[in-house]
Amino acid sequence: MRRYSNQEGYTIVVIAAVLTVFLGFIALSIDVGVLSSARASAQRAADAAALAGAFVFITRGDLNETTTPKQSDVIKENAVQTAATNKMLGTTVTITPADVTVDTANRRVTVQVNQNQATLFARVLGQNVANIHATAIAEAAATANATGCLKPFFIPNTALSTSGDPCVTCWGADSTPATGDDPISKQLLVEVVGGVPQVTSWAQQQIRDSTAANKLNQFLLKPKDPHQALRPGDFFLIDIQGDVDAKISESISTCLIGATCGSFYSVLTGNKVGPVKKGIEDLINCSGTKDIYLAAGQYQRPDNTISSTSASLVACPIWDVCNTTFGSPPQAFCPSGDVPGGTQTLVKIVGFALVFVEGFKGGGSNPPDCNGNDVIGRVINVAACGATGGGTIAAGETGPFGTPLRLVRAP
Repeated sequence: MRRYSNQEGYTIVVIAAVLTVFLGFIALSIDVGVLSSARASAQRAADAAALAGAFVFITRGDLNETTTPKQSDVIKENAVQTAATNKMLGTTVTITPADVTVDTANRRVTVQVNQNQATLFARVLGQNVANIHATAIAEAAATANATGCLKPFFIPNTALSTSGDPCVTCWGADSTPATGDDPISKQLLVEVVGGVPQVTSWAQQQIRDSTAANKLNQFLLKPKDPHQALRPGDFFLIDIQGDVDAKISESISTCLIGATCGSFYSVLTGNKVGPVKKGIEDLINCSGTKDIYLAAGQYQRPDNTISSTSASLVACPIWDVCNTTFGSPPQAFCPSGDVPGGTQTLVKIVGFALVFVEGFKGGGSNPPDCNGNDVIGRVINVAACGATGGGTIAAGETGPFGTPLRLVRAP
């Protein structure tokens, strides 16, 4: 009996030891699960911050490293603010500008998130906190590729020109091919050099001078007056869903189809005042209070807050009036200046313009609002079509506003 009593005591000790180890593993597994969840939250915050930073390359054509503020500073500010909108197990994710690295040459933004997370059961082992680390890299392409939200406005690459004649803008006043020193020849959004579209330095300067008081980047997106049309019946519209009023309005206010660089579209003839007006009113929220343009990347919301984006920002395709041919046999638009008529006229996408739709203007010097019929826009940025983007973005990738934007996973 004494021997059995000793064995019972030994068994209790063994069971207690095993239970202690077992409970320890359970406790540690709970901590591991909590920390894994925290790591996933930190990664999401880093991803969002990196994308928000790289998005500046697309939406702020007015910035570079010589402007005030500098492009890299705005990128860091956007990344820090976006990270703070995320939480890690209830705690706000906090990063500083030092945690954001900007590679302007490759249009890449790297974000590091380092944040401590309190442990639960590991404290008995002296481990009160664990450092959670996450890295995200985002890049924006240097050239345009495609948009998933095509608007039916086709912007000529002479949209911001001071000349009323597109061909004068293309070739100079004497109708001969302009040289690189000809100031008129530089008044293009996109020019084709050696068969490759590229954004002009003149266009980049216009975009940088983009305060509300400076109207250099403001243009007539769609006129009502036939005297302002490209030719009789041609009001800078393209046919993407047929000559149906409801489809025209819907394609402006929502997203019906996408388009890629190099695509051809037929001209949509006719003034189309009613359907265009309805689509623009829905797009910019004329039934409520529309956003107000202050400067590129600064849009005043109805609650008076300032946002870097707006529902009034759209991607519009750019067509090249200077190097385009029409019809069969091919007929050059310039230098003859004879714009072919009819719906068989085809225009080709050579780039995308990021446009803030300001509203309507009925004449005079009044700022655009929800009255009138002439549609007024602001060119916020321009991207020419290209075979590849910034960094390692391939030609098949798409992104917002015609310019690809993506995450790059760190090795």
